[in-house]
Amino acid sequence: MRYRILFFFLLLTGTMLYGSDSLQVTVNSNLFVKGDTLEFNCSIPNFAALKLASATLNVWIEDMEKNKRWKYRYPMINGEVSASLAVGDKITDGKYAINFLVQRGFFKVIGEVQDHDKSDSLINYMMILGNKKASYFSNTWVAPDGSFRLKSTLFEDSAYFIFTPVKKVKNNNLLIRIETPLDSFFTPALASTRFIMVAKVRTPSAATVSLTDTNNYVFNSDEPTDKSLLPGVTVFSKIKKKIGQFDDENSRGLFKRDDVIIFDGLDNDEIGRSFSLFQFLQGKVAGLTIERDSMGNEVAKWRNEIAEVYVDEFKMEPGDHLFVIPNDIAMIKVYRPPAQLSTFSGGAGAIAIYTKKGKYATSKARHNFIVKGYTTMDSVWQ
Repeated sequence: MRYRILFFFLLLTGTMLYGSDSLQVTVNSNLFVKGDTLEFNCSIPNFAALKLASATLNVWIEDMEKNKRWKYRYPMINGEVSASLAVGDKITDGKYAINFLVQRGFFKVIGEVQDHDKSDSLINYMMILGNKKASYFSNTWVAPDGSFRLKSTLFEDSAYFIFTPVKKVKNNNLLIRIETPLDSFFTPALASTRFIMVAKVRTPSAATVSLTDTNNYVFNSDEPTDKSLLPGVTVFSKIKKKIGQFDDENSRGLFKRDDVIIFDGLDNDEIGRSFSLFQFLQGKVAGLTIERDSMGNEVAKWRNEIAEVYVDEFKMEPGDHLFVIPNDIAMIKVYRPPAQLSTFSGGAGAIAIYTKKGKYATSKARHNFIVKGYTTMDSVWQ
């Protein structure tokens, strides 16, 4: 009963219900200050008739003055989803359009093995969830034309996919192309737009006046140009070595620590020629020992504590790093104890492995990808 009273109170004090027979959207306010939480509920009353029992809700927020866009997406089960976004400190004051866009089906990954050898009807793949101690290993059938489809999986944040041949090889020469249809072919089945204000002071009357000139807004799925950027500005700086440039472009957050040992796999082929990257490190890093755990997995230890291992800043389970072939490694960063890259490491140190990608790739082979999944139900708009 308490929650029913609270819901009724919200309806009386600013919760806005917009709707139609197809898509109904409830937003808790049209005026926010930094630190507030934007809450919304989207439902499709006739989801069964529209064949939308399994659907994806995209929430695209646009700054109407600067043409900036933020994208979030959520799974809709039986035509409904509720979520919230905390308004971050970096969100500037102004008018915003919130576009609620419904697509058919859940998130999925499809792809193609290019230069496909028809004798290989299977490929292995590993999916490692970002910021979580979880990984999933499986394989998938490859059609004669090289196409394949992975099992539909609902996951939050991002996931790291590694594709490998079924047969163990020294060099992974797979050339994989993948697509996520929700991103590649954006065709909303239902759409609705709402407008809000972000302001320094909570003055409902001001928001009402400011939002009266939104009738000319037209949603466009093309990426907007950020008007706040300064065109034609060129910055000159001293050119770094290739490994330094790679580090700047690919290391983020806690991985950019200064107290780190870096091994170069771009201009030095010693890592690529090694039988095992852990054995390579054991001879290079004092105090690091390589042992087998109770499951037979090779682990790196300092002072009898197992060091964390990351690949492209995704945390690995023991043994998962073996899916990365040494010749694919661009850089290894070693963080000695008591370095701590996650709250669960206990300061046992860490090893971060970065794979070659983009302009740093030495061959056309491409077999590892970071794929963006669903947004957490309680996230931050920033």
